[in-house]
Amino acid sequence: LARDWTKSPPRELWRQPIGTGWSAFAVVGDRAYTQEQRGEEEWVSCYDVLSGRLLWSHARRARFFQWQAGEGPHATPTVDRGRVFAYGATGFLDCLDAATGAPVWSRAVLEENKLENLEWGASSSPLLVADLVIVTGGQTAGPTVLAYDRQTGEPKWRSGTDRASYSSPIAATLAGTRVVLSFNAAMLTAHDLATGTVLLSHRWGSDKAPKAAQPIAVGGDRIFVTSGYGMGCELLQIKAGAGGKLSAESIWKNIRLKAQFNSVAMRDGFFYGLDDGFLACVEIATGTRRWKGGLYGSGQTLLADDLILVQTERGPVVLAEANPESFRELGRIAALSSKTWNHPTLAGRYLLVRNDREAVCYELPVADVTVR
Repeated sequence: LARDWTKSPPRELWRQPIGTGWSAFAVVGDRAYTQEQRGEEEWVSCYDVLSGRLLWSHARRARFFQWQAGEGPHATPTVDRGRVFAYGATGFLDCLDAATGAPVWSRAVLEENKLENLEWGASSSPLLVADLVIVTGGQTAGPTVLAYDRQTGEPKWRSGTDRASYSSPIAATLAGTRVVLSFNAAMLTAHDLATGTVLLSHRWGSDKAPKAAQPIAVGGDRIFVTSGYGMGCELLQIKAGAGGKLSAESIWKNIRLKAQFNSVAMRDGFFYGLDDGFLACVEIATGTRRWKGGLYGSGQTLLADDLILVQTERGPVVLAEANPESFRELGRIAALSSKTWNHPTLAGRYLLVRNDREAVCYELPVADVTVR
């Protein structure tokens, strides 16, 4: 990507209204998939990336509203091998045909498992791994993590006794074991991928503070977790224990990176993310914060090589440098003009952003590279 937006500004391709909700776009080829609320219907929708034209929509009569969280779905669809998997804010998990939107199967996850919904709505994006579709539960204490067969939607396993939170599960290999990591209301848990057995249960932070950032598998059997609301962050060393169980020991812990909604990214030995709304750079090995700058609110960040795209809470998009030496803002575009909690999506040179009112697609300028 080009680094000078003054000389070569992004070009707006299209802008149009969209339904409410905090979902992002998932892009495969020339199609962009998202979730939105249209009246009393919760939609999974598919748009053409270059034109913004609606290609199909799947409507379900469901609506989530909470005075603080707003209206509509929060998760982002996951697309895998011609199927779209979408988890709605009221706990419906839908598998749809990616080409047409035709339903393949559906599960009422919260209802079937007698789980009360979270205060701000079900928010985890589905994890697709080893022919499983994995989501998290609700306000009720367990099951916390639930796995379904990718092809049929049949339940495969459910596990955990903690209340869920707002983070999405991830897959990782720790101490030679393939696991699913889930950042829950009161603890970080690791579940055996095949059976769901809880291999690690590490208490972290207050169960009163929501966890929305995904845990990060750093390498070397290390896991990074972070939360806002004064919780801070910690780098954990995961070790093998008796009977296949895992344990976690703290490498360092501090309050130098408190990510509220934002999932932190890492590059060349450093974390980059929003610390209570300020962009911050923290050294992975020591937890030392190198710099902090640029107040962007409860927004989102996206790392692209050595550049950071920041979707600010107020709506503008900022281009910053992923450089541990100093903070540097390289450019900004107005983009959106109201509260934006949705994550930006970069597909090649095309940047798609949206909030609960409108969606926009930009063609980003690319660097002038001379091949010698």
